[in-house]
Amino acid sequence: MASCSIEAELRDGTAVLLRPVQPDDKHLLSVGMEHLSPQSRYFRFFRPLPEIPPNLLRQFTEIDHVNHEAIGALDVSGADPVPVGVARYIRSPEEKAAAEVAVTVVDSHQGRGLGTLLLAAIAHAAVANGIDQLEAVVLSGNTKMLQVFRELAATMTRRAAGEVQVRLPLHPNASAYPQTPVGDVFRQTFARSGGAVKSVQSPQQRLRPE
Repeated sequence: MASCSIEAELRDGTAVLLRPVQPDDKHLLSVGMEHLSPQSRYFRFFRPLPEIPPNLLRQFTEIDHVNHEAIGALDVSGADPVPVGVARYIRSPEEKAAAEVAVTVVDSHQGRGLGTLLLAAIAHAAVANGIDQLEAVVLSGNTKMLQVFRELAATMTRRAAGEVQVRLPLHPNASAYPQTPVGDVFRQTFARSGGAVKSVQSPQQRLRPE
């Protein structure tokens, strides 16, 4: 089941479009990678990575939108759309109701609420596809991402080498998320996608994080 597209505004009023990643988005992912700092690349890939190799570009864009979903964010405030972020989940082969999640935002758009919007959108898609838990390994230095998960009451377990194992329970009804700023964004995102999750296929909606 494919996700919907969402027109959104960031906290500073920047207009963005969140939409499912398609096979012809390989160039957009490569451009986005060019705008990640070495630290942001390390937070995402846990190693220095100068560019996304062709095999990963195929893996990241040629997806089924059920077991593997990805939602990209485009800054549409200018004449041409600019790739500024992406969130994805990949269903666990061992636990069909769990999936690994990752969120990446280019440095120029960090701190504006885009990461939270992307996480909420990918969570909504995951629930619609029968997933009730998102899992991630986050470096302990990635304090902003850890704070987002903390506001969602995720379970966190410290591992070796400065890593934190995160487990985030998902809920079909967004009212179950904590009464926090991040929880509020989840409620807004779910509401504009039809409320309690039955289908994420809906018309484009406008959303602005508080």
